[in-house]
Amino acid sequence: MDIYHEDIIWNSQMKEDVKKYNLKIRSYSFFCDLYKKQGWKSPIKHKPFNQNSESHPLRDNISERRGLLVMVDGTPHDWFGNGIKFSLHLAIDDATGEILAGYFMKEECLLGYCNLLMLIIKEYGIPQSFYSDKHTIFRSPVDGNLTSFGTICDDLGIEMIFANTPQAKGKVEKQNSTIQNRLLNDIIRHNIKTYVELNKFFNTKYKYYLNKKFAYLPKYKVSRFVKLTSKQDLSLIFTIRDTRTILNGNCISYNNSFYVIRDNNDDNYPMYKGTTVETLENVFDGSIKIKYRNKIYKTKQIEGHIQDPEKRKQKLINNQKELELVLKQRDERQKAMANK
Repeated sequence: MDIYHEDIIWNSQMKEDVKKYNLKIRSYSFFCDLYKKQGWKSPIKHKPFNQNSESHPLRDNISERRGLLVMVDGTPHDWFGNGIKFSLHLAIDDATGEILAGYFMKEECLLGYCNLLMLIIKEYGIPQSFYSDKHTIFRSPVDGNLTSFGTICDDLGIEMIFANTPQAKGKVEKQNSTIQNRLLNDIIRHNIKTYVELNKFFNTKYKYYLNKKFAYLPKYKVSRFVKLTSKQDLSLIFTIRDTRTILNGNCISYNNSFYVIRDNNDDNYPMYKGTTVETLENVFDGSIKIKYRNKIYKTKQIEGHIQDPEKRKQKLINNQKELELVLKQRDERQKAMANK
C-alpha cells in the first residue's frame, strides 16, 4: 500500500500515468481484499488464535518522558538478500516508540553499540537509562560486573537495566520485525548498494520515515535527554580500559606493539620502570592513551617494534630438522609483519 501511494500516486514523475490509468488512493481494506483475491500470502507469520491461551493485556509505557528509558537490541538479517547477514544495532525510546538510531555491522559488537550511542548523544543527548538483554557486551557472564560498554555508560551517567527474556523487551523486538518486513524492499526502492550507504540512509532519512508512521507523543513533553557538558570528553569516555606496566625504554606493551609515553608537547615523558598505568584505547580509531594520577598522556607506537605473537610459546625441539623448520617459520612471520 505504501509503495503504491508513495511511488505512484504521490510521485510527481508519475502524474501522466496516474491520469492515463485513472489511478486513485486506495484504502487498507482494498489491499486486504486484493491479497485474498490473488491468493497472496503475507510475509508476516501470525500465530494461530487459541481461545484457551493466557491473555497478556497491553501495558502503559514505563516511561512518561522521552529519554527516560531507551531500549536497545541487535538483530542479524540478510538485508541485501545476498546470503550475508549483518546485525542491526537498534535503539528506540520507550515513551514514544520512535527509532532513535540504527547501525549495521557484520556482527553484534561493542563498536556497533558505541556508534549507536554516539548517534543518540549527538542528536538527542544522553538518555537516563538503557534497557537491554544480558549479552556479554552489556554484562559480564562471570561476575555481572560492568563491561567496556557498561563502563562507558557509567561515565555518561546512563543506568544499565537488563531483561531476562526477549518478551521483556517486546517493544524493540516488534520494531525489529517491522524494519525487517519493510527495509528489504525499501533498500531496492532507494537503490542502496552498500552498508556504508545504508547506515547513512537509515539515520538521515529512514528512521524519520518510520517514526512518522508509527511513533506517538509522550505523556509529558519535557524531555529527559541530557546535553553533553564541556567537561565530558567523548574521546576519553568511548574507550576500552585496561592496565599496563611501564617497561624499559619508557614504553608499554599493548596488542603486540610497543607504545612510548608522550606529553602534550609530543615530547618523551619519562616514567619509572614498573609503574602501573591505565590504558585507554579509543573504540573508534584505536588510538592509545594512558592515565596516571588522574592525568592523561598520549602515546606513540614505536615503528618496527611489533611483538611476535609466537615468541613466548615454548617449543620442544626433537632434532635439527625441527629446529630448522621453527627458525624458518619465525623468519617468515617477521618478514610478513615487516611488509604490513
